[in-house]
Amino acid sequence: MDISGERTGQSFEEFTLQGYQGGDFCFRGRLFSEGSFFDEESRALIRLRLFALPDNRLVYSVVSGSGEQKDRRVYVLKVENDVCHIDNGSQNLTLPLEMLFSAVFGLCGLADGRENELRAAMEESLNVVVA
Repeated sequence: MDISGERTGQSFEEFTLQGYQGGDFCFRGRLFSEGSFFDEESRALIRLRLFALPDNRLVYSVVSGSGEQKDRRVYVLKVENDVCHIDNGSQNLTLPLEMLFSAVFGLCGLADGRENELRAAMEESLNVVVA
């Protein structure tokens, strides 16, 4: 799988994100997707960003909080075959994609039968990011 900027017609930029093992994470990549929403329960704004790197890794950034108080987290992901390697700067985790999907579905409380539809959409999105 190749996510090079030349092939996709997009150029890479330099980024620096706070929250990787308590420090900064600097990398060259391209912003693939971003979104934000307001969590009514915690009364915090959540900002999510997904970056594609030229070496087929992904960087997932989560910033949440309100006012001056912010929680910043950065995860570096590498998908190889049927496993996903996740690194937050202090811990590494490798798990089968099927297990990752099951965890996401469980956390989202998806009803039986609906998970196959979401799984197909997630796999398609993952293929677009790393294709």
